[in-house]
Amino acid sequence: MKTLITIADAGLRELFWQELTLNKLSSFSEVDFITLNEKFTSEDLSERIGSYDACITSWGSPRFTPEVLARAERLKFIGHGAGSVASIVKEDVFDTSIAVTSANKVLALSTAECACSLMFAGAWDLAGYSNRLKEGQWSNNNRDTILGVTRRVIGLVGYGEISKQVIRMLQPFNTRILLHSSYCTQEEAAAQGVELCGLNELFERSDIVSLHNTWTPRTQGMIGAEQLRLLRDGVLFINTARGPIVKEEALLEELSKGRIHAALDVYDIEPMPVDHKLQAMPNVLCLPHIGGFHGILKRELCDFIVDELHRFVKGEDLLGKVTLDQYRRLTPW
Repeated sequence: MKTLITIADAGLRELFWQELTLNKLSSFSEVDFITLNEKFTSEDLSERIGSYDACITSWGSPRFTPEVLARAERLKFIGHGAGSVASIVKEDVFDTSIAVTSANKVLALSTAECACSLMFAGAWDLAGYSNRLKEGQWSNNNRDTILGVTRRVIGLVGYGEISKQVIRMLQPFNTRILLHSSYCTQEEAAAQGVELCGLNELFERSDIVSLHNTWTPRTQGMIGAEQLRLLRDGVLFINTARGPIVKEEALLEELSKGRIHAALDVYDIEPMPVDHKLQAMPNVLCLPHIGGFHGILKRELCDFIVDELHRFVKGEDLLGKVTLDQYRRLTPW
């Protein structure tokens, strides 16, 4: 069989295609790369795809347009060495016999760890204490307390691979987890040890709220003034999902009162302007969208896809297979 790797960026090539991963793929497939650091478009892909059985993609890879699919006579496998496949395929790919898979399970573990890190950093006010120490202020043992995570009520909005990992990571801390999701059944919630509830109820009851939705027309702006006003004083609000899920002006308004805290990795506009109002707020911890940056896990994205392709060749089930139903829940841009 023959595999085309449509990753032109030198940094990604060096990160993903280390010797062991490339040797693994070469052991059962011929391998071709597109030219390093050269623009490779969908038109270019349509010219080359006809002689390949598999294609491995990642950030920056061209989309499989109808023209590409029409010329992909041998193609049976598309493996995306990243998270959402919405940037490379549309629904029409599911009308073909091509299997589509992604390394979302790997990337989700990284983002889940980031979300939990923000929970602890925010709940312990690590940025605040560090800044005050630099200004010469010491802690006051007779007065100071922090929110903490142990035995707190944590509300998760959205249920997918990231939420599942967050639930697992929080198990040692005896938390009570509330979940708002249209896709989690009562039976699965019981198996996970979480409590399903409405969105507003989750905001009313939680000590920490963490967002894990995909960004779609349905979820855009779903968190607004109504929900944010329900948060009790001292609550920590976390977003590692997408910025536009939250109405930013409503979040700024509530944060400006100083009664809640936030730890954020995503924003309406990215890169975030240095003079953005959130940057100046002492009750907000801002990070530059680093949720997928775990070094070991990021390096393993294409290694996971190579293993997926090997499973496919052997007729085994794919661990990261994307179905049409799953695709329709993805962020479409």
